[in-house]
Amino acid sequence: MHLAMMKRCALLLLAIFGFTALSLAQTVTGTVTDKKGEPLPGVTVTVKGTKNATSTNTQGVYTLNNVGADAILVFTGAGITKQEISAAGQSSVSASLEASVSNLNEVVVVGYGTRKAKDATGSVASLSTKDFNKGQISTPEQLLQGRTPGVSVTPSSGEPGAASTITIRGSSSIRGNQEPLYVVDGVPISSGGTSATLSGVEGTSTAKNPLMFLNPNDIESISILKDASSAAIYGSRAANGVILITTKSGKGGKGAFQVSANTSISKIAKRYDLLNSNEFIGAITK
Repeated sequence: MHLAMMKRCALLLLAIFGFTALSLAQTVTGTVTDKKGEPLPGVTVTVKGTKNATSTNTQGVYTLNNVGADAILVFTGAGITKQEISAAGQSSVSASLEASVSNLNEVVVVGYGTRKAKDATGSVASLSTKDFNKGQISTPEQLLQGRTPGVSVTPSSGEPGAASTITIRGSSSIRGNQEPLYVVDGVPISSGGTSATLSGVEGTSTAKNPLMFLNPNDIESISILKDASSAAIYGSRAANGVILITTKSGKGGKGAFQVSANTSISKIAKRYDLLNSNEFIGAITK
């Protein structure tokens, strides 16, 4: 009897707590605009720390359900500065967001020179020294491996100086060459091929890396032209994309030194029990 009463009381308490939690949750609406008062469509509104989110419509209006009384709303979107506003039990929360121009003001290298990212009409990905891969880098393409969307860098073999297979936005030919055009300081260079092996009169050999003459530490930035607009600059050679490499040069002002150092330690995992010189001579002379 007492056990049944305790279960009923527990269920009653759970029902009360659940009803209280539901009563505290509410629907919040609002309008998101820029500093000029223009509505901002496509802005994501999220309850901080949860997956409860929605986005603004073409009029900049949003509606978000199940918002707690102490919830904090996070406003994010492309080209705008992230902002957090406390709901504090309000049913209407509006936001005025500022444009984020930090990425748009970045200078990228394009075929005709350099320009700001916001002025570039084509698809350009730019990597500088702070974006490169760190560690033991032996060839320039290792600097951008896995750092740029749509660009795949795959080593063809373990042979020193072998060419890597680089594809931009996937394979563009069934049987033809997939390698992009390399332009170093404005000078196009001949490619070494991306196939694992090359057949000739003397037999089969591994394709050589066309960038082996470059020291990775001498590269200042790498820009990748992904779309067809690069073909208008370099012609059919740019059908698979273009990789623009800019090397470091002298700069005015104060002198500076850059020092890099790497240390590695190796240890034998298991030493085999082998014969020494005297034991080996004794074994073969028996």
